[in-house]
Amino acid sequence: MIINAAEPVMRWHKCTGPDECAGNPYWEHIYVTDVATMVQSHPDGAFAIRQVFQNGERLKRSRYPNTGWSYPSRILDRQTVFSDRSLSKPEGYFTGSVCHIKTAVWHLDQIPITDFSRDTVTLARSPRFDISTQFGYYVTSIVGEINEEGEWAYDPAEKKLFLWPKGDVAQGVEFTYREYCLRTHANTSWNIVRGLTIHNAYRHGVWLYHANNMTIENNIIENTFMFGIYLQTTGGTCNNNQILNNTVKHSCFRGISVGGDASHCRVEGNTVYATGVEHYGGDLMHGPSHGIYIAGPFAHVYNNRIDRTGYTGLYIECRGLGREVCYNYITNVGLALSDAGGIYTGSFHEGTEKDHIHHNIIEDAIGCLSMIRRCDKGLPVTIEKYAGDTAGIYVDEEGNNRIIEHNTVINSHMTGILFHWAPSNVVRKNTLYGNRKCQIYLSGKNAARKILENDELYQNIMFATEAEQKTLLIAINYNNVRFGQSNNNYFYNLYDPKHVFVSRYVGRRILRENLALSQWHALSGYDGDSKEFSYLDQFDDITIDRQKKSRIIYNTSLGVVSIDLELEKYCDVQGNKISDTVTLQPFESKILIRADY
Repeated sequence: MIINAAEPVMRWHKCTGPDECAGNPYWEHIYVTDVATMVQSHPDGAFAIRQVFQNGERLKRSRYPNTGWSYPSRILDRQTVFSDRSLSKPEGYFTGSVCHIKTAVWHLDQIPITDFSRDTVTLARSPRFDISTQFGYYVTSIVGEINEEGEWAYDPAEKKLFLWPKGDVAQGVEFTYREYCLRTHANTSWNIVRGLTIHNAYRHGVWLYHANNMTIENNIIENTFMFGIYLQTTGGTCNNNQILNNTVKHSCFRGISVGGDASHCRVEGNTVYATGVEHYGGDLMHGPSHGIYIAGPFAHVYNNRIDRTGYTGLYIECRGLGREVCYNYITNVGLALSDAGGIYTGSFHEGTEKDHIHHNIIEDAIGCLSMIRRCDKGLPVTIEKYAGDTAGIYVDEEGNNRIIEHNTVINSHMTGILFHWAPSNVVRKNTLYGNRKCQIYLSGKNAARKILENDELYQNIMFATEAEQKTLLIAINYNNVRFGQSNNNYFYNLYDPKHVFVSRYVGRRILRENLALSQWHALSGYDGDSKEFSYLDQFDDITIDRQKKSRIIYNTSLGVVSIDLELEKYCDVQGNKISDTVTLQPFESKILIRADY
């Protein structure tokens, strides 16, 4: 069964001249239709068209500037009003359009424009943070800026939709209209929703409202302007629900969202793709852009595939609440915002419940530093120019009671594991490989619950693949480098013996040091039994081939796999010889170091 929440548009006429479409020079290609009757009958009084499709393909909004962004020149009201000297458009030109304005490296708002006069923009509401000249903006859905086939704009004052259709033929066009495809009412329980194809909802694809013991499985959910699947608990509960084996694509706010009072829910086997990617992918963004968001206690988040998110891949909200997050494969996160994580969590918990994060594989945590004046490197927006400041696993302020083990993080454009003012956590038996800045990053602040204490690091592999990559990085605003316990780790950097970086305060002076493992041990008393790359030289029957790069192999399936190494010879970080084939358990990884023997 297919449930389509969009509304078809049947009656179009071509613009008769530029005056009918805001002076647009491409007026001969632009069609217009009056949608006032449908808009006025919509239950949401603030309804505006935000997604348009032609023959099932989501079309692009018109945009100013056509590529890139601009910066406010002057802030007239930090909440709603700014001017930009580069704007030279007619009075009212942007009124009714949508301003996409960045107000923090991790936040981008989408707010209608209520007035445009000369070079001054007035927003309908305040963004989350104050408007600043340090962050950029761009505008979409402007009638006068439709300049290529497949672009559209909506005029909310006239209640008209303008379109340059694909193939110059306005057929097969529809727009997002109905609030949801499927919803429950309060106290619904013990139902199964299976095998549906759900498209184009104005808010939610599947909306469980105060529903318990429900099963949502094997559905395809696409192009929802907010949530693909939403478990809402506001004022009630949404417990013991199972979200299984669904495919959720092109959600603009969140792919799957589990509310704060949704207890003992299973989110398992789902594929979540392209959630608010924006710059690097061109997908529509309308909110925080989390692939999967879990706020409820005792959740089981297992074997999900998350790819392409604007912000965080898997967001574990609030304090530790007895949740298990395991066997998930997460790639390409932070494609619109930075300061993100493949898996992100935080907040302090006084109780004994712990969150257990284990056997996850995270690759290419990228981060996007566009629309930030100090980071501006011009167009186009590419990963090479704008990547950074996103971790594989990120434990944020005061985050405690997390057990993080048996995870693999590869090629994060910042760090493999980041503790930002996070005490009392266990990090063990993780493999961190080729992460651009460092493999483990511990940041501490001299304040209650933010100082590094009672954190434990055991049996982790911190493997740098370039000279400038650090194995361990510690940045604190106090002098005591002790944070708990650390031992039996592998600190491997073939290219630079001083691969541990410590930044600390000695009196009022900041002391920054690059240290060898022995120096780190002398300073901290930690890692007396830990190893660095030279450890491999003790094996008389192995010769490390330092001219060839190491590699990492991994298994993202729940089955056991064997990988053929052909004629190559390797050893692992412990000096064990590896050749012929390697057998990997589910979500296991192994670093292969070129060797002769």
